[in-house]
Amino acid sequence: MLSFSYSKYGTLALFAFSFAEAIFFPIPPLVLQIPMSLERRARTWWYALVTTVASVLGGLVGYEVGELFSGTVRGMFSEHALSHMQEYTGSLPLLTAGALAIHPFKLYTIAAGIFHVPLAEFVVAAIIGRGVLFFGVAMLLWFFGPPVKAFIDRYFTLLTVLLGAALVGVVLLARVL
Repeated sequence: MLSFSYSKYGTLALFAFSFAEAIFFPIPPLVLQIPMSLERRARTWWYALVTTVASVLGGLVGYEVGELFSGTVRGMFSEHALSHMQEYTGSLPLLTAGALAIHPFKLYTIAAGIFHVPLAEFVVAAIIGRGVLFFGVAMLLWFFGPPVKAFIDRYFTLLTVLLGAALVGVVLLARVL
């Protein structure tokens, strides 16, 4: 994904990854939005808008998947998991919180379709939740981006090793628990 941040197709890739992540793709679009914004600071707000719009549009597809395949999808989850998902789709504030990065957005898009959340409520919550996330990151990058970019450029290898070790640690911890 990082190679797209230097590509002339970067914005298109950002749109595609953001759209797909809202339905099935496992990698969050921030992985591409952040390096693109650090590389081209003047386009930071544009990237936030592209990511938000694509994510909400992808969320509508996820919503439809949940609605159309409600019976099949319900069979894939335990009653406890369904109950938990229904809690987060029960009201506009909870649905908005679900649209943030607390859990994978795709779970909320599909759950909203399964539980037949009113479409207008879902769209408003998705716009607010995803907008807060992606524009919030854009704001941080706008104000603190140059020093962050210099830090990453200087310590990239060390940061990569530390991130890799942290991921391995989380996986091992999850298996033990």
